[in-house]
Amino acid sequence: MNSTGSVVDIESALESVDAWLTDYIATNHPEIGRMGPICPFVAPSRKNRTMEIRIRLVGHAPTPDLVEEIVRSSLHEYLLTSWRGRNPMLRAMVVVLPDLHSEDTELLDKAQERVKDDYVAQGLMVGQFHENCDVRAARNPRFAVSKAPVPVLAIRSIALHDIFFLSERAQWFQKYREKFGKFFGPQTAPMDAILVERYRKSERDYGYLD
Repeated sequence: MNSTGSVVDIESALESVDAWLTDYIATNHPEIGRMGPICPFVAPSRKNRTMEIRIRLVGHAPTPDLVEEIVRSSLHEYLLTSWRGRNPMLRAMVVVLPDLHSEDTELLDKAQERVKDDYVAQGLMVGQFHENCDVRAARNPRFAVSKAPVPVLAIRSIALHDIFFLSERAQWFQKYREKFGKFFGPQTAPMDAILVERYRKSERDYGYLD
């Protein structure tokens, strides 16, 4: 996409996002640090037609407030969507920002940081992806996993593996613990040791264990 052009090729952007979801996000990667696709929910979500794609334009001079408002309004749109599938774990929304230029992608990073509290409070994860994104894989900090050819925002339900992303703040971990704490009990099936280690550490850090 020509970042200096005045015309936004939305069709091309959507094609790029579709290829990125198919060939990258929904596939295995040797650097991810585990078996399975980068996001295990993408393929089932698309198969069950519970992935919604939205286009949002930022204009030629986006401001931090504008990008933050797009991210905040996307939360409300997600909550108000009439989803086709019944399984909330497969409900995903991908917000594409095709005219957000490379030099402005930091605005998306900062907006994601500012609104994450609100998303987590609703039991949702929100992540940003773009060509400059420096978010690292949880199991391989050398791998910048969140690269994308077009800036996008991804919204989905909190999942079991999100302990990696929700252990940084007490209120995030509390929300995670409310939903998934039962899976870490003594009577449950064996869990991934790394997940258990992170979960127990968070319990100690936030005063859930003596």
